[in-house]
Amino acid sequence: MGIDWGAFLLVALVAVVSACFVVAVYSVGLRFWSAADARAGKYTVKDDGTIGPATAGFPDPTAASGAIRAFRALAVLCFALCGAAVLYGIYLIVPAFH
Repeated sequence: MGIDWGAFLLVALVAVVSACFVVAVYSVGLRFWSAADARAGKYTVKDDGTIGPATAGFPDPTAASGAIRAFRALAVLCFALCGAAVLYGIYLIVPAFH
């Protein structure tokens, strides 16, 4: 009895790629959520790159409500995709689910 190195490497590669996928999609979801907060006027990013409270010069949040809803929807979609990937991985691991 020996080790099937091809199958072992395939499992390792799929694990690394799927973990990177989940982390990347979750990060994109956080970025969309943050962009929606910025457009809603909750905070601003200043010229030097720091984050501070909203200022009077920030665009009118009511004018950007469509963009806010779109960013929030994309963020929720990213989070749902991550959750689905994790649940599918659990489904594959637990034999009682098949």
